[in-house]
Amino acid sequence: MKELSNIDSDSLNNKNDNVSQNDKLLIKKLNKEIVEKNNEIIQLQNKLSDSYERIHDIIFEKDSLKKQINNFELKQLDIQFGKFEELKSDYNKLEHRLKITKEHLDEAHNQIIFNTKVIEDLENRGFMDYLRKRFPESFVNYKKKI
Repeated sequence: MKELSNIDSDSLNNKNDNVSQNDKLLIKKLNKEIVEKNNEIIQLQNKLSDSYERIHDIIFEKDSLKKQINNFELKQLDIQFGKFEELKSDYNKLEHRLKITKEHLDEAHNQIIFNTKVIEDLENRGFMDYLRKRFPESFVNYKKKI
């Protein structure tokens, strides 16, 4: 019986060693997988961190470009407003020049009418008025203006 018990005990020890060996191999394999998964997680975390940095950079660049576009639009509006003001100033100058020219033309027209009246009155003066050196009222006014 002792032999049987030795065999059984040896067999059990072998089984325990086998199980133990199997367990050790499994543990090693699982530890290796854990290390690989941890490395993969670290790589993914690095990629995620890089992606966040790129997103942050892109957002910053987008905001910067928005500011530049706004500045360019403001400059463009300022230039257009400056051109508008220049055109408005030119228009006001031309309008003033037109007003002055019209006034001069009106004065010249009135002067022509007055001179025509003086000439007509002098032409229509009678012989007696000529001899007496009497001049029409329009001629007297003409002499006062000169």
